[in-house]
Amino acid sequence: MITGFQHIGIGVHDVDRTYCFWKRFLCFKMKLNDHTGYDEQMEPILGERLEMRMLMAMNVAGGGAIEIVEHTSTSPREPLAPIEWGDLGILEVGIKTHCLDAVHRDLVSRGVEFVTPVKSMEWDGGRTIRYAYLRDPDGLLVQLVEDPSGTRPRVGGVVHVALGVSDMAMARDFYSRVVGFSEHVFQTDELAGFDEVTGGRKTMMTILEQPSTLESALPVLEPGSIRLIHTPDYRGKPTFEGRRWGDVGCMEFALDVSDVKGTFDKLVSGGAVAYHPPTHMDMGSGSVGSFAYIKDPDGNTVELVEVEKVMFVSPAVMKNVLVWPLKAAARVGIL
Repeated sequence: MITGFQHIGIGVHDVDRTYCFWKRFLCFKMKLNDHTGYDEQMEPILGERLEMRMLMAMNVAGGGAIEIVEHTSTSPREPLAPIEWGDLGILEVGIKTHCLDAVHRDLVSRGVEFVTPVKSMEWDGGRTIRYAYLRDPDGLLVQLVEDPSGTRPRVGGVVHVALGVSDMAMARDFYSRVVGFSEHVFQTDELAGFDEVTGGRKTMMTILEQPSTLESALPVLEPGSIRLIHTPDYRGKPTFEGRRWGDVGCMEFALDVSDVKGTFDKLVSGGAVAYHPPTHMDMGSGSVGSFAYIKDPDGNTVELVEVEKVMFVSPAVMKNVLVWPLKAAARVGIL
């Protein structure tokens, strides 16, 4: 059973440099694990046994985590050609933000360069969304999305990914029917106001959300959304063509699940491509769990993760005992 949006996976040149940015400016201060090794469980994904450093961190203000990966036995590979809007793969990452104007002013004063100023767009049903774009040290496009429920300036966790797809109808069916992003919240055949990001390229966008009733066993994880992007006048190229998992770029998003084998079997029977079967893994720093991979119709990878322990603690203990101290630390700015 899928229980929430868990994390994104980002391949980088230098874990320390990238994590410094996400920790300092985007408040991913709670490090869940930091592990370097030749993990045999990843060999089927990589095609060979390679050493990598993998660091996972969470923003305790709520939302998904980040997993930062660096190839250490070989050099991280850049995309074969610059990633363009409409390519097939993850094009942007959305971060929950309270009091966006104040956060934007603060980050600008601290030297963060933005791709756009604070802007707004109208969704279906009269809903207004406010946002601003920036890039991280490896060029990943990050959208700060205002959550109006916050009362003080604060950046939260990951709330969406934007995924370039080759066929909007096929992708919409797959992610809504098979993967469980069943709530349709927005659709347009011509996205307006995003020229700084799209380069003026004609863009179709559909936004699908996970049901708000999902409840993860881990504290602060929440339901998320996916933005399906199709550019009818540009035939996008796969962003990881000719490269490996963990090379530079955002290579995956992961869903939190309560039964990884059952969920994997259900998704595959529904039409997902089986990529990596359920596998148990020690992720370092006392974090243990099982993972599996599926692929969507364009060959993009989606990870399923069932967590057994985080920093030697079970999800039940984290949720029932540690969640209140974590939230209190977030409120005062410690985490």
